[in-house]
Amino acid sequence: MPKKNDIFIDLEREMKSENVPGMGVAVFSHGQIIWQKGFGVLEKGKARPVKVNTVFHACSISKMFTAAGALRLVQEGRLGLEDDVNGYMRSWKLQDNEYTADTKVTLLHLLSHQAGFIDPEGSFDVLSKLEQPPAMNDILSGQTRFLQEPLQSSCTPGSRFSYSDAGYCLVGQLIEEVTGMPFSTAMNRLVLQPLGLQRSLFWNIYKVKKPRGTSAGHDPHGTTVKGKYPFYPYPAAAGLWSTPGELAEFVVRLLAAGAGGRDFILNPEFARLMLSAHGCSEEAGLGVFVPRDAKGQVYLVSQGWGIGFQCKVYAFPAEGSGVVVMMNCDPGKPQNESLVGKIINKIGGRKGWPSCQSM
Repeated sequence: MPKKNDIFIDLEREMKSENVPGMGVAVFSHGQIIWQKGFGVLEKGKARPVKVNTVFHACSISKMFTAAGALRLVQEGRLGLEDDVNGYMRSWKLQDNEYTADTKVTLLHLLSHQAGFIDPEGSFDVLSKLEQPPAMNDILSGQTRFLQEPLQSSCTPGSRFSYSDAGYCLVGQLIEEVTGMPFSTAMNRLVLQPLGLQRSLFWNIYKVKKPRGTSAGHDPHGTTVKGKYPFYPYPAAAGLWSTPGELAEFVVRLLAAGAGGRDFILNPEFARLMLSAHGCSEEAGLGVFVPRDAKGQVYLVSQGWGIGFQCKVYAFPAEGSGVVVMMNCDPGKPQNESLVGKIINKIGGRKGWPSCQSM
């Protein structure tokens, strides 16, 4: 890995120019984390620096972890990947309509965003401090502002890709139904604890004390967002807080399992399933995206973008290499146009990777 004064010599200037108070980077190569570092501060106007163990909001990268937890339940025989999900639900069931009369929604559909759910514009916002966190059943039933109509398929499952937070809400509820545990507890036991990820958590800020060294979020002007630590009351889709190094550790071990290794929560068969495209999409893996570059090489993408934060995982399964970038700022533009993408491009240029691409 090039030294800081090579690739990162202008980073502090660029962070100031783009109103980014702090960020963290982790690089891995051939199955090993080879370099990680924090830059800037946890909160604008405060002196506490970002370190390698600083916790950022992972936003939609949460879905990668949720998918791994659900697949572990399939691996253990507690869930069926292609079963009707209603067969596992007790407290809430998906109502059939003309689109699901013959083709039922399955976990495979949900994890690959092909259940026929189309999230309405303006849905799945952040929770206000003045609101009480809603029950997931109420969200799925369309009784909250997060989803203002009951969840149901708008096309035949498997016929269309549509990125859906709603689908992962249902995955989270499914995990709770099958395990009999709150989602965060189930994910601790299924994913986080077995992998030794001690700085990662599905954080409910109303119930759990803020971890030490957690970064505050900032808007595109670099101003600390209201409440500092945004909370989305649907953790399976957007509840994970983590560090670049622990996200990198997860991906390194996932890729190794896909290549035949056994040091992961999923065996090689299920790791490869997670890393393969499914259904009507050539890029939708399970909880991740797996497009191909101009030479036909598969690469892995997982990214998050929400109030106060932006992040991205970019990796190459064939060589077990990649990078994680997390920053405590919503730049107001997608990853490939923000400082996140610029850093990945700089590292990728040295490694011979194709340019950062948005999903």
